[in-house]
Amino acid sequence: MKTGMNRVFLWAIGALLLTGMSLSAEPRKLKVATVKMAKLLNEYHLTKDAEAEEKVERERIKKNDAVRLTAIKALAEELKKMESEFNDPSLAKSKREQVAKVAAKKDQELRGLQDERKQFLERRGKALRNKMMIYMKDIREQVRKSVNTYSKKNGFDFVFDDSALTSSQVPFLLYSKNPTDVTEAVLKELNKYAPKQEVEKSK
Repeated sequence: MKTGMNRVFLWAIGALLLTGMSLSAEPRKLKVATVKMAKLLNEYHLTKDAEAEEKVERERIKKNDAVRLTAIKALAEELKKMESEFNDPSLAKSKREQVAKVAAKKDQELRGLQDERKQFLERRGKALRNKMMIYMKDIREQVRKSVNTYSKKNGFDFVFDDSALTSSQVPFLLYSKNPTDVTEAVLKELNKYAPKQEVEKSK
């Protein structure tokens, strides 16, 4: 009795496996899409916000640097006049010594201003680069997630970035027959909550 039941059980399992194999053997057309990641990144409203913020910060740095540069140029001009005075043959020895003493202090002050300016530019430039790096890393991740969400929602099996290049500067995607380009659809989702002015500018 048990042997008969076992045979029936094994037959049922075999039938299920064969059914599964026949179903899996049926070819299914893959849904393939392309997307221009470069366009998504460039036209995402948060990217534009980051670029605008970077521009403001660079102008601020430039303005602060101009103040330092003006002071440096004024002091350099003062030293140039002292040099001319020092080289005047009619200048008394005591006066020449006095000019040389003052010039040495001015020269030290000038070097200090130049060093401070260099450090200022390096410090502020590095801080801005790091800030933008963090911004863009977060933005790239948001764009990637948006592409993934849209692709899953619409049943795509593969989505290729047709704006990507290989290390040899060759397009990553050389050919795809009639692919669906989802760039505009994803961009619409990304900019769904963008301020109205930014949306109009991007059109």
